[in-house]
Amino acid sequence: MISGRLLLMFVAAAMAQNDLSVDCGGDDSVTVRWRPGLDSSQKLDPFRALLGNCPPSFTVSDDTLLFYVLLRDCGFLKQVTADRVTYSNMLIYDRRPELPFISQSVQCVYDSAVSTTTAFSAVEDENEGLATFSMELMNSDFSAPAPSMRFQLGSIIPIRATVESRSHRPLKIFMESCVAATDANISRAAQVHPIIANVGCLMESKSGNSSFLPRRHPAEIRLDLQAFTFALGQNIFLHCDLEAWDIQRVDRKACHYMQQQRRWELLDDPSQSYACSCCESTCFWRTDSTKGMSARKVLGPFMMEDESQSDTSLDTQSSTEHGLTEALLWLLVVSVAAALVTIMGVLAVSYYLCFWRGGRLGYRPSRDLLTKY
Repeated sequence: MISGRLLLMFVAAAMAQNDLSVDCGGDDSVTVRWRPGLDSSQKLDPFRALLGNCPPSFTVSDDTLLFYVLLRDCGFLKQVTADRVTYSNMLIYDRRPELPFISQSVQCVYDSAVSTTTAFSAVEDENEGLATFSMELMNSDFSAPAPSMRFQLGSIIPIRATVESRSHRPLKIFMESCVAATDANISRAAQVHPIIANVGCLMESKSGNSSFLPRRHPAEIRLDLQAFTFALGQNIFLHCDLEAWDIQRVDRKACHYMQQQRRWELLDDPSQSYACSCCESTCFWRTDSTKGMSARKVLGPFMMEDESQSDTSLDTQSSTEHGLTEALLWLLVVSVAAALVTIMGVLAVSYYLCFWRGGRLGYRPSRDLLTKY
């Protein structure tokens, strides 16, 4: 139970106060009312909004959303300092394809004297040494790290996440949420894009060829993410909330959309794919969290670029190399010509001194030599 003096209700960047209200409750919950600020030609669609990886709880009016969530859910990042405990998250509204995302940071800050029974904390779990989470970019067959951090638009970005239990307890890992951002600190990111949301739904599989891959073992989850149009040519960071549970649990999910079948499929048991039906609406997922572990991992930077950018880069590089080659060739020609002129000058001077001038000064008639000797 969270109790104690509330220091700061929220931090909102570049938004009017009446567009956002945050109630950081004393019962480990937070209530957010948000008006994304759409123009008159746009109709509010709650399915386009997220708080971290959680969809809105209600639509309270034609232009206002309400989120009622727990601080241990939705991918809140917990930071502890000497005098404060801060919970941070991000509001996102997707206006694609016509307009960019609307995003806004949200924080609840408490006095560090506050005691909490929240067991589902990435910092606490990893500091206690119960498990180690990792995430990395891989090559196409997942046999080694990715050879390059640059990916062409439409190509596949292989991603692997793993968990290792230090108590040797068998665990199964899930990717609860992932957000692409243009900064390693998501609150400073100029652009953000949800990849996995709604507690394990791979949203990018709905619009592209992204998918989860069959598991090789429970402690690993693999994702083929198709490079898409987002922050092309810029550094990109993937912010993911990872979870690990006892392998016997069946109430967690990893879902991707099957384009040909036009339906969502559950990674671990396609026959139970009805568990993914909420990916099109709102997934409410409340279970006992004391047996689970979690961590937030940031992967990157990597870069997605289209072919024209790559061609332009190659052309520029080729032109530079060609210009450099021509410059070196002209430098060589000038150097050789200068060397030849120098050699010819030395030879001419030597001939003058040794054979012409020297010969003329040392010449005496033979009769003078006979008279002398």
